[in-house]
Amino acid sequence: MPFATSLVFETLFRRHQLELLKFAGLHSNEEVAEDLVQEAYLRLMRQAQTEKIDNPRAYLYKITRNLSSDYLRQGQVRSRYQDDSGIELESIADPQPELEIEIEAQDKLQRCLDALDSLPEVYRHVLLLHRIDGMTYAEIGTALKIPARTVERYAAKALAHCFTKANDSI
Repeated sequence: MPFATSLVFETLFRRHQLELLKFAGLHSNEEVAEDLVQEAYLRLMRQAQTEKIDNPRAYLYKITRNLSSDYLRQGQVRSRYQDDSGIELESIADPQPELEIEIEAQDKLQRCLDALDSLPEVYRHVLLLHRIDGMTYAEIGTALKIPARTVERYAAKALAHCFTKANDSI
């Protein structure tokens, strides 16, 4: 059953929230259990965007179990490496971006791709050869049989177009 609307997720959340909170709370306090269950739902929502999930309840339990195990492991690591240096482990940056940052980055990437798609083919080709393939203007000019100065102008116009389009919705 593919998930398409937030209503489906809300219904799923209301139906299984209490049992998942009890399940997650077996090894942690109530506040941590709430965080773990919320994270489980966020992961389910992300996963459901890319693939079909046949049994969302089982999937939620699996994610919650994994998150609980991770939480317990982190607690063990914290207690093992706790020292008197005054450095709080919570102050160390999390390598996984927050959901809002990830969504914003995906949105910006999509705007950039749309900007590339809206370029005339020769401009797009020049920009990709220069920025992605690392070719010089002279090499591109030779390959496309146009002057290097023209290649430079095309690249500049393409880049300006992409910056404008990518930043229009910000």
